[in-house]
Amino acid sequence: MPRLVIMAPMETLCDAHLHFFTREVLGFYARQSAEYRALEDPAARVAARLGISTPPREPKDLAALWVEQLDRHQVSRALLFGSVPGEQLAVSRAVAAFPGKFVGFQMLNPLDPEAGRAIADIAARGLRGLLLFPAMHRFFPDDPACLETCRLASQYGLIVFVHVGPLRIVIQEKLGGGGAIQSSYGDTRRLGNALRAFPEVPFIVPHFGCGRLGAVLESARETRNLYLDTSSSNSWMRQGPEPTDLETVFGKVLEENAFGPERLLFGSDSTVFPRGWRHDVYLAQRAALDRLGISSRERQLIFSGNLERLLAPAGAATRPTA
Repeated sequence: MPRLVIMAPMETLCDAHLHFFTREVLGFYARQSAEYRALEDPAARVAARLGISTPPREPKDLAALWVEQLDRHQVSRALLFGSVPGEQLAVSRAVAAFPGKFVGFQMLNPLDPEAGRAIADIAARGLRGLLLFPAMHRFFPDDPACLETCRLASQYGLIVFVHVGPLRIVIQEKLGGGGAIQSSYGDTRRLGNALRAFPEVPFIVPHFGCGRLGAVLESARETRNLYLDTSSSNSWMRQGPEPTDLETVFGKVLEENAFGPERLLFGSDSTVFPRGWRHDVYLAQRAALDRLGISSRERQLIFSGNLERLLAPAGAATRPTA
């Protein structure tokens, strides 16, 4: 087998999209499947079904595996995503073990009656952002519950990540459990209402808007608090009525009257082992930007500078009391 040759990055790398798939994540989806829900510890069985490595029991041990991967690929920092509700303890333990390497974000369902307490807990544990999935939890971005979540994000100085457009949860599909995803809830136009209501809150939309790029660009022109992450293989580009490519998409969002280079965040959408960090995603994006002939300054903004600016201490952000 040929030895994998890793090309050294031409710039400092920060990853704005890294999922922390713990044993608890596997258990969460196992409980939605009749085949696995009765098992006391289904992680190993689920991992075998998915063809992935079973995560270590301790969050810090899983975090150490990711640190080895990030160091190997010369990634200086990453947003670490708690990928199911209530996982902020595991994420905060991983961040505490490697505070210079990870910044924690946590999934939240705004419709949960305990959402306010969960947000306070997320902030108290030092996590920096909330992950919202309207199509999964069935709310619109400008529903009252979501707007209240954004208000609390403003109070605690948190960043809000919102998945719009189509959503696939591959682990859920393979295990045959869970409710149906309803993509109509991820309405980008209604996200614009939240952006305008809370201009002080940074919002991140992943995967170039996941097939809703036109609507995302419209929102970006009207506001200054919307950021776009470039993560994943972006398979949506091949599925639309007019298939496009990565170079074309980058070209559209780099227009001065849209995002420009100041509001783009490189992301890999890395999830599990043994695949590890998605070096192929980085190479594809770097090649597309090379073909566009962007400057070294613009490249550095996209691959690390913009994220580092977003993560700078908020200073006046309100923090929960003990």
